Amino acid sequence: MVLKPGESTMVESTVFVMHEGMDGPHNFAVHLITNDPAQTDKVVNVLSNWIP
Repeated sequence: MVLKPGESTMVESTVFVMHEGMDGPHNFAVHLITNDPAQTDKVVNVLSNWIP
């Protein structure tokens, strides 16, 4: 997908599956590959707190 300057889109991620004993705070990094020479790999952090 190519976006023109000023355009936007929705980005979906896979489902996060936690296993027993993995509760508590987590920081998942989602890498977006771009054609921007100043930021070829944009990282978006997803913060969560898993409660059993």
